[in-house]
Amino acid sequence: MEVINLTHRDKQLSQTPHIMAVGFFDGVHLGHQELLKHAKELARKQNVLFTAMTFSPHPDEVLKGDKNRKYLMSLSQKIKKMESIGVDKLFVMEFDYTFASLLPAEFIQKYIVNSNTKHVVVGFDFTFGFKAQGNTTYLQKESEKLGFGLSVIPKKTYLQEKISSTLVRGLIQEGNVDLVPYYLGSNYEVSVHVLQYKINGNIIVHPSEKSIFPSPGSYLVKVKHGTKTLNGKFHQFSNSRGDNTLELNEPVHEFCDDCSIEFFSRVKFTESLSV
Repeated sequence: MEVINLTHRDKQLSQTPHIMAVGFFDGVHLGHQELLKHAKELARKQNVLFTAMTFSPHPDEVLKGDKNRKYLMSLSQKIKKMESIGVDKLFVMEFDYTFASLLPAEFIQKYIVNSNTKHVVVGFDFTFGFKAQGNTTYLQKESEKLGFGLSVIPKKTYLQEKISSTLVRGLIQEGNVDLVPYYLGSNYEVSVHVLQYKINGNIIVHPSEKSIFPSPGSYLVKVKHGTKTLNGKFHQFSNSRGDNTLELNEPVHEFCDDCSIEFFSRVKFTESLSV
């Protein structure tokens, strides 16, 4: 997969015909996956590139000053997930005030019409352009007028709840990590930095500034470091981001500076992982 980092100063996305899925895609949850699957199928049928456009940072960080916003996935995790889904080319647009000031018509002209986009796939609640003035109704009218295809994917639900990044973040923050796969399609996984390693198996870890840790408690986890995967428990004793400890089921005498933690369920200290 080719990753292309863009700013509003870049003239066009592509000269090659492509079908493009557009969204922020935090977590690439099951609703996002439905959207991306549809774009992929269309691209394969039409024998053109399957592309996706995402944004960095989240618009709320720029427009609402939400500097404490937390993400389900880092950008690097999102890129890996997009590649696994089969995206041929991923456009990562820098979201800043200038980009946010584009009128909906300007966005369509520059990033769809002038960029050889044959078909656009978005979610039902997609908005774009200055003050989110563009929506799927406007996009539909413009697609008919300008001659590009459009698919609007309806909301995906589980137990009558809309699957959304906000819902998944809430589940994690409440400690209900065992429910996450029903919405995300996989267990929640977070990359961490190893601050201190102790021979008795306790490892002090720290998440990246923008990632989410579940509420205080103990959790069954798998820890991936290097080429190894180990079972263990993750303990968070308070809401302090520095008070996080990994307890592994087997001793490790060398540990990477970075690893990832896959959460399975919230447990008591006496429980063990067998998955």
